[in-house]
Amino acid sequence: MRVTRRGFLQVLGGTATGAALIKQRLVKAEDAGQDLNKWATPEEVVVPSICQQCPGGCGLLVRTLDGEVAGISGNPLHPINRGTLCPKAFGGLQLLYDSNRLKGPLARDGERGRFRPVEWDEALSMVTARLSDLRAKALAHTVAILGGQYRGYRDTLWKRFAQAYGTPNYIRVRCLPPEKPALAHRLMQGVTTPLGYDLGEAQFILSFGAGLLEAWLGPVHASQAFARLRRSEERPRGRFVQVDPRRSPTAIKADRWVPIVPGTDGILALGIANALIREGLHDKEFVEEHTFGFEDWRDQRGEPHEGFKDLVLREYGLLTVSAATGVPVKTILEIARDLGTIKPALIIGERGPAYGPDDLHTRMAIHSLNALVGSIGVRGGLLIQGDLPLAPLSPVKQDEGAQRGLGQARIDGAGRGEYLLASDAPQVLAERILSANPYPINALFLFATNPLANHPTKAELARAFDRVPFIVSFSPFLDESSSMADLILPDHTYLERWQDDQVTHLAGFTCFSLARPAATPLHQTRNTADVVLQLAKALGGSIAQSLRWEKFDDLLRAGARGLYEARRGYVVSPYAEESLRKILERQGYWIPEFKSFDDFWEALGKRGAWWDPTVLPVSREALHTTPSRKFEFYSTGLKRLVDEAVKREGKTGSFVRALGGQDRGDLLFLPAVAVPSAQEPGEFPLRLNTYRLMSRPTGGGKNQPWLLEQPAVHVRMTWERWVEIHPKTAAGLGVKDEEWVWVESAKGRIRLRAKLYAGTRPDVVHIPLFGGEGPSANDLIANEVDPFRGFGLLNTTRVRIRKA
Repeated sequence: MRVTRRGFLQVLGGTATGAALIKQRLVKAEDAGQDLNKWATPEEVVVPSICQQCPGGCGLLVRTLDGEVAGISGNPLHPINRGTLCPKAFGGLQLLYDSNRLKGPLARDGERGRFRPVEWDEALSMVTARLSDLRAKALAHTVAILGGQYRGYRDTLWKRFAQAYGTPNYIRVRCLPPEKPALAHRLMQGVTTPLGYDLGEAQFILSFGAGLLEAWLGPVHASQAFARLRRSEERPRGRFVQVDPRRSPTAIKADRWVPIVPGTDGILALGIANALIREGLHDKEFVEEHTFGFEDWRDQRGEPHEGFKDLVLREYGLLTVSAATGVPVKTILEIARDLGTIKPALIIGERGPAYGPDDLHTRMAIHSLNALVGSIGVRGGLLIQGDLPLAPLSPVKQDEGAQRGLGQARIDGAGRGEYLLASDAPQVLAERILSANPYPINALFLFATNPLANHPTKAELARAFDRVPFIVSFSPFLDESSSMADLILPDHTYLERWQDDQVTHLAGFTCFSLARPAATPLHQTRNTADVVLQLAKALGGSIAQSLRWEKFDDLLRAGARGLYEARRGYVVSPYAEESLRKILERQGYWIPEFKSFDDFWEALGKRGAWWDPTVLPVSREALHTTPSRKFEFYSTGLKRLVDEAVKREGKTGSFVRALGGQDRGDLLFLPAVAVPSAQEPGEFPLRLNTYRLMSRPTGGGKNQPWLLEQPAVHVRMTWERWVEIHPKTAAGLGVKDEEWVWVESAKGRIRLRAKLYAGTRPDVVHIPLFGGEGPSANDLIANEVDPFRGFGLLNTTRVRIRKA
């Protein structure tokens, strides 16, 4: 056989190739074995985090396998939830892994609603150029930032950015801001930090429409307090009364459900006050020593003023109150007698949505009951925790451009005119943007909010958005609002980012929660807090100096140093260690656990929270920082605001009109709620009431099917929305259970499935506000003026039902 040089080289190459293939397959087989072994024994790491599905702030433990999130459970060390969770928390997994999440930044491509992918550098350059241009033209104030439901250092960061840049328009679109003191508490007690309802130590709780066990400040913490009310080895079983037009899950668990005509809660509270005073059941010592304006009085000029007692006894007789509220006289008397004899008692009147047009005086009337029974500054009543000892930040540096911009009025009018007492007024945004009053909005930022779905003015806002030249959304999804944006810079989900939560509104402790990323980001998204810092650095000057941190976790670390240096409180730890600390504290000792701040920071990241459970005795005088240094039935703080408004605007100014008009006299400053006159049902005979389910996260949860599948057990419904109708009302309309009906208001109509539910007044229908498929109640709700909260009245719209 003749072998040529070419043939020899070909055989040699084939042999080498064959050997390489065999070696490659052997390597692959070996790798496969290693992969199989790795799959069978993954590295498991548990990372503390914070649930962001509602304002509750429950602590989480996120189970990761080889860096991928595989499960969620409650953090047993966390003081808010102690290891327990509600259904919403588990939806975080579907939020993280949702296939509809945006994979990276998008820029508008032609008409709005069409996008093209862009790189982060290009996207940030676009924002920086637009912001720099507006600032150079002295138009910094024409930038608006809309924020949703969040608290802590993300709120701090946006505030500092707005103040340094020069826009007064940092506007929050939310129903319940727990980090601020309630308006009624502020006007009647003068407090500047939130009061905490000590639910766990109360023996009698009277709740006016607050969904304690569903969607209040935090259903898990409230449920644990409710369990203690119901079953404790240390004391008798407590009592709970729920006042609500609907027999909600909270009302079902109550000892007594009191169905009421919607919007008459304040009148009922004053009727209960009438019974307490007439029967001598009020706390006379507290009223005499710690309140102002209970009896008739004269001012420094000798002019007489009516007191709370005479007002209540004259205007709110039990028959009058019963006729207005639909609550029997016998029930009013029994509630008053329970309040006056079961101690400590607690009255809750701080739910999310407004009670009605006279929301301020309604909340004042309800809060006056806490003073009448002496439940302020006592365990089982209303307590104050104070602020977290976080390290103070340096003042925001403002150059001439920032000062000029901040000197402009806010676009929403909050803090002046009829919205003088509102911190934000998103309900007027659409009108103000469309009319360019007091100026046009040239750039709009949307963070953690979807107003085109979740606000009653969504149709008007959509038209207003068309007038804004540049809209930036930070939504991780292409939702109703982000689809109108010119640029989308998608945020991480909360399991992928650094974040904190600051709790000062729960009785008995203050808490700082810390979450570090539990998973490597799945997509080309970024923590919006980091993006804000990058924008500040790019804008330069005083803006960069005011937001000098390289990353958001640098800011968190800087703030947490104050906790370490405060020489009080602890990083959460197992129960046995906490018990030992309590014993030492009773003897006057506080023992530091860490030798350095680095050790403290590492432990905080591993355990998830710092808290101060020490219940320091606070005098009742310290709880009353009003001019009189007492609880004020007659609010001198409100009187001062009205006098100042009259000087600016005259007696017919918008703020005085919002309170009811100058002709009301002293009634403007007392918890006086007008008794409505009887009205004919008219074209829309039914009252619409909206509510939130425990299983639906704030904002809706359309992208979390686990939660949409959770049944509303009282009507056995899942997935889609429905309308609850009393069986008698349905029979009169010829409507059967689960039939399709039209729900119509003066604003519009929606098609829903009818569910017959006896747990309601016959003249009221109910629609869940968030979550589920189908049309929204926001398509029916009129944008009625809400001067004290600025969001809008959600439960005053009248409707009718027709078969579809």
